[in-house]
Amino acid sequence: MPPHPWTHANAAWGSRSWSAGWSCSARMPDSKPAGVERPTIDVATAPGGWPDPWPNVAEIAAVLPTDRWTLVGGLMTQLHSIHHGLDIVRPTNDVDIVLHIETSRGVANETATALRSLGYDLRSAVDPRDNTAHRFYRGASKIDLVTDRPDEESEEVVDVLVSDHHAPKVTERLAGRDMVRIEGGTQALRRTINARLEIEPGTVTTVSVPGPFGALVLKAAAYKTDSRDSDRHLRDAVALLACIDDPFAEREGFTGSDRSRLQTLRTRLTPGDISWTVLTGQPRIDAETTLAILTDED
Repeated sequence: MPPHPWTHANAAWGSRSWSAGWSCSARMPDSKPAGVERPTIDVATAPGGWPDPWPNVAEIAAVLPTDRWTLVGGLMTQLHSIHHGLDIVRPTNDVDIVLHIETSRGVANETATALRSLGYDLRSAVDPRDNTAHRFYRGASKIDLVTDRPDEESEEVVDVLVSDHHAPKVTERLAGRDMVRIEGGTQALRRTINARLEIEPGTVTTVSVPGPFGALVLKAAAYKTDSRDSDRHLRDAVALLACIDDPFAEREGFTGSDRSRLQTLRTRLTPGDISWTVLTGQPRIDAETTLAILTDED
């Protein structure tokens, strides 16, 4: 792989904010010792307001406590892109959430009850051999409990998943079915932040979301395991690379499969890869430099 712009790394980082409006509040709900606080960011309203399906996020947050779940997927990428002023927002019909089964016993049933209170119903599996929890839907909106089926363009989606390495003793079932694990979910829950945003005018909604680095590793894991739309995961990863304020600090915190997942991105994201074209100018330089810093073998 041709060298990245290492000689310009310090200059590039001189133009970046290392704090991005972070503050501290709220106790970590997952995989953190009691009393550990998580960062909180205030996300300015997206130009033109928050598009669909963001109103569904506010609706869910109003009936299901936000310490029970973490927002992931395309909306996770949208949130960080908007917060960092990137002029790219990939449209998505999905609301993807990971449940905090490690610290909230009975959260699967609580989630089902909350969604049904909003008028959603659980769709039966097409294949009777499929014993996984599947999809809640309401008219044109649907809430998916797995990610194993293509999305219909006319429907909005919410995938409700669980982390990949939770303890067996906390495993839960939903409506008598197995729940589906999301690769990279455990590390993502350990790297969550709170995001405050005004989806509905006059009402502040707080959601748990992986920070930019946790989100990046989650997308790298998705690229490795989800072949349905690998290019989408790569484009999201490029956007998230531009949202990481201190890659040197993130390197110091590598755990588990972080390094191997990121190396997969570096191997795939060659300098000429079309995925880089979602960014231009300084954000692209920042993203390329970040990937180089995170994956350098020293």
